Amino acid sequence: MITLSLLAASIATAIGSPSPDLPSVAKQPNQVERMEVSGRRNQAQSEPSEQTERLLSVAGLMGDPMEAIYTLPGVVQSPFGQPVVRGTSPDDTTFLLDGQRTGSLVNVIYGSALNPELLRDFTLHPAAYSAEYGWATGGVFAAELRDPRQQKPAAILDLNMLRTSFLVEGALHDNQSFYAGYRRSTMQYFIKNNEELDDGETITRVPVLDDYQLRYQWRPGTQHKWTFTALGASEKAGLNLSEASEAGRTNPEFIGDLFLNTSWHSQQLSYEFFAAPRQQWTLRAANLSEEEHFGYGDEQFIRSKTQREQLSLHWHQPLSTSIQLITGVELEQLELDYQFDAILYYCTDHQADCDDNRGGREQDQDTLKIQSTAAFINAEWQLHPALLWVLGGRMERQDYTKQTSLQPRTSMHWFPIPQLELIAAAGRHQRLADLEKILPRIGNPELETPMANHYNLAAQLQLNHDWRLRLDLYQQTMYRLARAIPVEHDPEQLRYLSDMRGESKGIELLLEALGDGRWSGWLAASYSQSSRYDPNTDQQSRYRMETPLVLSAVVNYQPGNNWQYAAVLTGRSGMLYSPIVGAKPNPHYDGYLLPVYGEFNSKRLPYYHRLDVEAKRSSSLFSYPAEFTFAIRNVLNQNNVSGYYLLHDQQEPDGYRINKDVDLGIFPYVGMKLWF
Repeated sequence: MITLSLLAASIATAIGSPSPDLPSVAKQPNQVERMEVSGRRNQAQSEPSEQTERLLSVAGLMGDPMEAIYTLPGVVQSPFGQPVVRGTSPDDTTFLLDGQRTGSLVNVIYGSALNPELLRDFTLHPAAYSAEYGWATGGVFAAELRDPRQQKPAAILDLNMLRTSFLVEGALHDNQSFYAGYRRSTMQYFIKNNEELDDGETITRVPVLDDYQLRYQWRPGTQHKWTFTALGASEKAGLNLSEASEAGRTNPEFIGDLFLNTSWHSQQLSYEFFAAPRQQWTLRAANLSEEEHFGYGDEQFIRSKTQREQLSLHWHQPLSTSIQLITGVELEQLELDYQFDAILYYCTDHQADCDDNRGGREQDQDTLKIQSTAAFINAEWQLHPALLWVLGGRMERQDYTKQTSLQPRTSMHWFPIPQLELIAAAGRHQRLADLEKILPRIGNPELETPMANHYNLAAQLQLNHDWRLRLDLYQQTMYRLARAIPVEHDPEQLRYLSDMRGESKGIELLLEALGDGRWSGWLAASYSQSSRYDPNTDQQSRYRMETPLVLSAVVNYQPGNNWQYAAVLTGRSGMLYSPIVGAKPNPHYDGYLLPVYGEFNSKRLPYYHRLDVEAKRSSSLFSYPAEFTFAIRNVLNQNNVSGYYLLHDQQEPDGYRINKDVDLGIFPYVGMKLWF
């Protein structure tokens, strides 16, 4: 992860943006008439949900829903660009696409791997979610692609500073339709190979990002729907780091060529059978292949290829007028082929100094296979017109460590008055252990799967037609978390044990302005605490990702048919870090220093805040409908500190200095979208 972070940060310096930025994807106003459909039937769902449209309209994010999620309560961005939900680890969170696990929806360099124009729904389930969702102990991000529109063939061309995309869509027959899209980064046209970014940092592979989307749908009658979907994304980039670079002066292991080459491809076939308005069968089969190749330093590399074959069957069935049953079974076979030649660090995010657990340089190649099965049942029982009880359970088993988990889930929804909903929810959750920690040679194959218990109380009040308020109280207890064993205390070379415990608790407030067609937005605020307990030292400490106070304000204003304005203000407590209090000689490299850390997670980074603004203009170009976007990210040019590191410097009295990492300053953006 250190390698990826360093490469992403260095390449981001070249393009002027270290985080996802994509063009806006709002449809041309008044282009499509919306139809609301109730019940379950074979009806094409070709328009985005109201919630997804709100996420895509957040200012300064250029329509990227992956970046917009950081304006929701309880969600912050980790130092490596992954979402952290309610004080859990980024590895505890999972992403689903159309109900099945998919490749990474967050690119390493920047942006998401989803074309937002094709999204139908993008929902965060932060905790205590129903039994339909599994293999996660943190949040679940569930994305759904929309159905192709039954229309004359049409196309959208999107030109902007970061990516260019082309989408074609239309009907092939009365009951058949499709869309096909392709996106490619444009940064490679603004920078060149052998261009020097900073002292000792030279581009060797110009960053290139691609992704594609293809969907074909056939609806032979009112009861059947067949859908074939193919998706994929890839990233390529590289740098050369010399002894003069900051990374080379900090850690000589990075001196040399640093590169990444990643890709994933997914194919899914789904069949939906609508037996009655409220009865539905959904059968899905999917194949997902992922390839990753990272290289750095003196010809060190990590190469892996993962193949996942997934099969699932979900069934929605009313048992009576008051009980709705949802059941399902899921099968997955995972095969991981890997090869590496690298200096290994046995470490987790519960440690201040990974250098203390440095291993030797090792080489290995092998294949790992895991078969997992899951079955769930969920009953929605309308006990009273004002009282809904959801009771369910999930069973998960994987054959690698032959562990089986039973996970009860329940929630109660009470409407004491029509405008007020009170919710109480609880559930047990499980996920697979990190693959790199259970590999036979460099991990512990007997490592247990992490578990968590979620508890949530919520109240949602419809203040009036335009305003809605939601308040959440939550607590999560985590156990079987991985702990790295100090090398000198690990004669059996187990590397890791699953005996850490953790807790996260907090309160969240979300005030939504639903708008009257001109104004909309929301105010999100959260306060939380997160800690971890180490039984080896009998110490409890605050978790590195703990972010007590998080505030977000989103405003959208549309004064007429042609202009739309938006702004988003985000602010949060800085993340915790262990302060550098000195330096010591590096035992592996003469003349180099390693940091000496003070009390673990005893300091907090400065408060983070940023203001983004955006304006959109609906117009025409060459007689075709067009939309122009003008945005400024970090309009106040705030220098937000993201961390500190020790830099070897002989000119300093102590032979080193402590530098700070600062996020991107002010960044303007323009884009154009054209409908054909």
